[in-house]
Amino acid sequence: MTLAEGRNMFHGQLSNHFQSREIDFYFKSILRKKFNREPTQVALDPKAVFKKEEVEFLSTAIRKLSSQQPIQYVLGQADFRNLSLWVNEKVLIPRPETEELVDWILEDSKNLKSSSELLDMGTGSGCIAIALAKEQPNFRVAALDIDADSLKIALHNAVKHQVQIEFIQQNILTMNLFKKAVDIIVSNPPYVLSKEKKGMQKNVLDYEPHQALFVPDNDPLVFYRAILEFAQLNLRPQGFLYFEINPLMIYQLNDLIKRFKFHHCERMDIFGKVRMLRLQKK
Repeated sequence: MTLAEGRNMFHGQLSNHFQSREIDFYFKSILRKKFNREPTQVALDPKAVFKKEEVEFLSTAIRKLSSQQPIQYVLGQADFRNLSLWVNEKVLIPRPETEELVDWILEDSKNLKSSSELLDMGTGSGCIAIALAKEQPNFRVAALDIDADSLKIALHNAVKHQVQIEFIQQNILTMNLFKKAVDIIVSNPPYVLSKEKKGMQKNVLDYEPHQALFVPDNDPLVFYRAILEFAQLNLRPQGFLYFEINPLMIYQLNDLIKRFKFHHCERMDIFGKVRMLRLQKK
């Protein structure tokens, strides 16, 4: 199969599922990330031939994309800031909003002169912990997650990007016996309400891990409460706690924070929604 034939097959079999520009993006992503081919090769040398294993991957990708599997899971990798991370259906696909949370932490820590202990709670793919360890060498980073498979993925990504991170298997909801003095805590915990499912895309609902997404409608702040309780005991004085949040829960979350000894401020994401909170221990 030539490159031109492969492109035409790819477009033809996906045309009922996606718009042409989206199909073109997927095809180019596969060429670049899986086949190590520049997409311009299709125009410059359309009669060049795909390898057998490349044809097989294209066929598999068409089948997976047709069933709405996210392209990141098809490729086995996702971009986060300047990192390429291994992902599969055990971990959430990193979002642009989470990059903004990392930006905020790095802005606040740009003049850091000595080492600072940072804990990422609910690390998933390790995207937050790895980006922070990579971009701020004075951070001593630890990251925890309840899921052993997630931690294997995060460890793989940390090794790939040559950063030292202490990984801990721990349930955020049973942190009462876990002690660790830290200067900074960051968390992007589950925060999607069950009632929001009806407005979500099939590629998220059918493939991304529900335990990392959803919280019960009758107790949507369960993870924030547990993290605040842990921070109250383990965050050093003047230490910072950074959250990614569901904008729908900002008022309830503010009421919860009032029970604890923290100053806090809000920050909007690129879409103009309050998506992040920074708290400082009094």
